[in-house]
This record gives sequence, C-alpha cells and structure tokens, in this order.
Amino acid sequence: MLLLLLLLLLFCESFTMRSRFTNTSAECSKEFCSSIRGWLTAKGELNLDIQLNRTLRNGLRTTITLLQLIDGKERYQTLFSYDMDTCKTLRELLQSSLMKVWLRNVFKYGNLAERCPIQPASYNVRNFQLENHSIPAYLPAGSYRLHDTNYYGKPKGRHRRSVATFILDIKFY
Repeated sequence: MLLLLLLLLLFCESFTMRSRFTNTSAECSKEFCSSIRGWLTAKGELNLDIQLNRTLRNGLRTTITLLQLIDGKERYQTLFSYDMDTCKTLRELLQSSLMKVWLRNVFKYGNLAERCPIQPASYNVRNFQLENHSIPAYLPAGSYRLHDTNYYGKPKGRHRRSVATFILDIKFY
C-alpha cells in the first residue's frame, strides 16, 4: 500500500486537474494479517486499517498497475505495470532527497512502516488525498484504477505467496 500511495505522488506533476477516490478494496492473506479494511470518506479520501501479524522481510515484492477505464464501461486498458523489490525500493527512495520528500508526504497520513523488516503491528492511513496540483500531467481527465499486489516469490512464477492486494479507483477531472 505504501508503494501504491508513493507512486501516486511520484508520477505527479503540477497541473490544474482535481481528483477523487471513487472506490477502494483491500485484501490480506490470513497468513500475514488478522484484519484489513479500506474505506473512503464522503470527500473521497482514503482510509485504511491493517493488523499485520507476521514480519514482512526482504524478498517482499510489489506489482503496481495503472489502468484506464475505457468507454465508461467495466473495461480497463493497462497503461503501465511495474514489479519491484519492495524493501530495496524503500531503501533507495529514502536515500534520494527528492524521493524522501514525497515519502514523507505519504507518511504524514498514517503510520506506515518506512523500512524493512516491517514488524507486526497495527498500521493505518487516514484521509489520504492527492493534492489538486499533483495530478499526473500526462493523464487525460477520466477514470482510472490503481492495482497494488504484494507477494513473495518470482514475478512470473507459479508459486507466489500472496500478502496483500489493494485497489483504488480514481477520477481525474
């Protein structure tokens, strides 16, 4: 989830469009979490509660996919998909001064872990929103879906162990 929120900010440039989260869902494997809940406020801000029961160590991977809704129907077209080593990405981002600023912006909305290993604890995000000037300038107004999958295993392997999945629907207008 942290990388999902971070990528929302990383691909953002100054622009005048606004955004609103329109739907969210969150699932976590019982092997790793005892509970997970995501919901939106009336203003379209994201809230998330996660009860992590098992330490997440090196080897954790994240796939983030951005999809665009086509023709206002339930058909989506993939715009991009990135698969990354979660712990390595966090370490590298914390070393970059500009990235560190963006990470701090994500962290101000909750108590998400900043480094691996990620210890068992209750984590939350409260009232997360994209600031109006931080909409990706290359995206036209419309509806999008951001899909975040966290797992152990190889990116294209058959024996992936799911940790958690988050989906965010966003409207840019």
